[in-house]
Amino acid sequence: MSSSNTISVSEYFDINDKLSGASSFYDISQKILSPLAQLIGAESSIFAVIKKNKRGMNASNFISNSVDKKSSSNYEKYFQKVDPVLPHAFNSTQLCYRSGQSKSFTFTLDNIVDPRKFSSGEYYNEFLRPNSIRQVLAMGIPSSIDSSLVYILGFHRYSDNPFRQKDTLASTYFGPALFNILNGLELKSQLLDSNMIVSQLQNQVSETGLIIINRNHNVIFANQTGQKHVNIKPANKDRYSDLDDSLKAELRSQLPLTGIPSSRQIEFEHGPTKVSARIITSDANNHEQRIILHTRRSNQNNISALEMEKYDLTNRETDISSLIVIGLTNPEISDKLCISTRTVENHLRSIYAKANVKNRTSLAYKLAPAQH
Repeated sequence: MSSSNTISVSEYFDINDKLSGASSFYDISQKILSPLAQLIGAESSIFAVIKKNKRGMNASNFISNSVDKKSSSNYEKYFQKVDPVLPHAFNSTQLCYRSGQSKSFTFTLDNIVDPRKFSSGEYYNEFLRPNSIRQVLAMGIPSSIDSSLVYILGFHRYSDNPFRQKDTLASTYFGPALFNILNGLELKSQLLDSNMIVSQLQNQVSETGLIIINRNHNVIFANQTGQKHVNIKPANKDRYSDLDDSLKAELRSQLPLTGIPSSRQIEFEHGPTKVSARIITSDANNHEQRIILHTRRSNQNNISALEMEKYDLTNRETDISSLIVIGLTNPEISDKLCISTRTVENHLRSIYAKANVKNRTSLAYKLAPAQH
């Protein structure tokens, strides 16, 4: 990102082009979250839909960029109820939209909480701090179709460098575009459909690694997936084992740390792992630079769309088959889809008959694209 309080015209159009390339729900991670995170200097990001009803407020349909599956799941199940960002994002976004002020609302966590009280609370100590998240910037986008819905984009920093007004302003520039894009995707009918489970997004969460290294190429943070992808392990609370020498050499040659802010991003393959790397500054004066690595592996568990179509599976059968392929048990599928275990078993019998298999192992083998 540029160091001034505004972004350049070319930067604006470049990001706007990336955002407008989101033609489906599946594009949100790479074509919306990723470019915006890079613009404002965030290491990880997340998308969700906040739904308000008589029982209260709930966020669901999470799409993550460099957030561990376990962390995302824990947030969805346990911590969103104590996250002050959600109610503030929903209420303020709706207020701005209804009053005609704006089609988006952007704010930072430290602007809506009492730091002393917040730092002693459950959400900070049991979720943010264990996950090394230090700063949060959130952006709410209202639904033009359903007033009980707000789309939320959250961005995280893993250093003490706070998001500043220029970061809030930069993200706000894209509020109108995001309003049109998200509503244009007709997410309402998809996101509110309890039959829709997007296994590809679940796999994306679990298969995206985040690694942060300092100027000496020492690892200062790595989520569980990142540790697995580059074969490093925690040495103690704040230290990790060293990166592979060949990976260090690749980074030094392609992305040297010069002390000068850079928006350059590189991509290369390190064994079976695809690595995307960029430089981010960890303080307001650009004194300390870090390299952010996003790692991915070829996903062997996605279901072949052709196979799904071939066997004429219903939406519900597709959901269940998707979860079978990624290894969930019947009780886990029951919990995920909010249906009884017996209903899962009944659907499985139908799926087995259509696919001409006798068990879940054969089904997963048949539907996984790596087998075709």
